[in-house]
Amino acid sequence: MSVGEWRRSPIRPAIVAGSAVLTLLTNLAGLLAGVTVVFPHLLYVPIALACYWYPRRGIVIAIGIAAAYAVMALAYTPTEWISVLARAITLVTIGALIAYLSRRLAAEEARYRGLFDHSVAGILVVDADGVVRDTNPRAAALTGRGTGELAGTPLAAISDDPGAATEFLSAAARGPVERAELDLIHAERRPVHALASGAPLGNGLTLVTLADVTEERMARAALEAANQTMSSVAMILDRDLTGDVAALDAILERGRETVDDPETLALLHRIGEGVAAVARRIEISRQFRVLGTRPSAWQPVQAAIEEAGARLDPGPVAVHPWTARLEIYADPALPVALYHLLHNATRPETGATAVVITYRYGPGGCQIIVEDNGHGIPTGERGTLFLPAAGRYGRGLYLAREILGITGIEITEEGTGSGARFVLSVPAEGCRVP
Repeated sequence: MSVGEWRRSPIRPAIVAGSAVLTLLTNLAGLLAGVTVVFPHLLYVPIALACYWYPRRGIVIAIGIAAAYAVMALAYTPTEWISVLARAITLVTIGALIAYLSRRLAAEEARYRGLFDHSVAGILVVDADGVVRDTNPRAAALTGRGTGELAGTPLAAISDDPGAATEFLSAAARGPVERAELDLIHAERRPVHALASGAPLGNGLTLVTLADVTEERMARAALEAANQTMSSVAMILDRDLTGDVAALDAILERGRETVDDPETLALLHRIGEGVAAVARRIEISRQFRVLGTRPSAWQPVQAAIEEAGARLDPGPVAVHPWTARLEIYADPALPVALYHLLHNATRPETGATAVVITYRYGPGGCQIIVEDNGHGIPTGERGTLFLPAAGRYGRGLYLAREILGITGIEITEEGTGSGARFVLSVPAEGCRVP
């Protein structure tokens, strides 16, 4: 029984009064018999009860009991007034200490009871047999029951999967469980998806907290279904567009073989370049769709560069990577990002004959530098180089920035006019040299 319940008990005044009268009469009998040492200790009983149940008025009761004892003792043993006074003071001091501790206990109980009752999460106290012993209003509302209705009910009985509930309680009784999904049954027989955590309280009790995630799970399921539908539609469009581009390219090739007029051939060549640009945009669109769908991981930079180079047609441009041993934490599409950087550097328009890839590693992270010896990036274009502006999708620099940005890697262009110089700044926690 809690402190508050004891204080509300109707028999407490009778217990305090009866024990006080009984112990005072016992002391009086002892004084009459010449015993002055043992019986005064019995007075601690009514004083302790009074100060525990009535912490604010208990001191007055303790003083009254101590004073009654002192009057009786001094009347029969006046020569022992020092001992009598010391006993009376001790009785009052003990009472004051118990009253203080009782007030502190009541304040703590009120505080934690307030947290228990008014928590935004549902809270259950479950015993070793998996039976609910206490519950707060939020937990009761979550299952559609009254606050007192869950007491005495096994948690497995209100779970859609009793085995999962039993397994969760077993794990929580051994140690803290931070996150588990429990499917409960509402009083209206509809499912309630809850995110649960648990921890042992001692004495065979387990504390369980529940958060209703039913709407979140429904929203997630709807989003996954929508994404699946969009992915299917995108795949169909991608396939159709790829087929159309291939058909156009075949028609253009047939046209080049049958036409001799220079102006017509030049026109067909320009149309062919447009078709190739569309094909590149389709490829980048395909890469955007899978961006961020796979978990990031540690990747050797040299291997990623080699994979990117395998897809590249650099022509007369030599690519020299010097990134052995360096590993960075990046999206699996890292080779795609590096491909677009290298593709940008090896285009004939850049005038480059070599691309060098190096890195600088230090306590603050590392920088991967991709630089060429071409004409460089015009100053007016640097501010919009990585933006998804019209005409830039084909270069893929925007895609490269998005891929790198997933794990916090920043990319800037810092060339001085004698060539393009792309700098990939990797945070300290995202790079290592084993």
